[in-house]
Amino acid sequence: MKKSLFMGTICAVLILTAIVLAGCTENTSSSTAKPTTPVSTVTIVQTFFANSTSNGTIMTVPPYGRVIVRLNENPTTGFSWNATVSKSLSVVSDSFYPPNSTLVGAGGYHEWTLVPESAGTYTFNAVYKRPWEGPSPTSETFSLIIVATPV
Repeated sequence: MKKSLFMGTICAVLILTAIVLAGCTENTSSSTAKPTTPVSTVTIVQTFFANSTSNGTIMTVPPYGRVIVRLNENPTTGFSWNATVSKSLSVVSDSFYPPNSTLVGAGGYHEWTLVPESAGTYTFNAVYKRPWEGPSPTSETFSLIIVATPV
């Protein structure tokens, strides 16, 4: 009996809290004041994702849309991604994320966040190789064409 009364009280408090937070309370004020601050526009930035299955594809995005490229990487083997981007394709972030594992030698992933600065066609290319070795015909490669469309 006490447990159900306690649970009912908790539920009632949660429901009232949700109503207040949602703004579902009645406003009885009769003020007709207009806002004095100008209304600003909000720009919504769209995010697009690419991984190894996107290799060789064309991705269409709006200008300033974010493209996140995520590729598996295991620097413990000496291999890492060497990426290049075309002019006016900004690399906002370039990070390696270690594995979520305690296994020795487990691989993580490399992630780049790219933003085209204007409408146009851009390229992102990467080669998975050891830094002290040049690329070879057997090197793993990744390429992505990003087309930023005019607004």
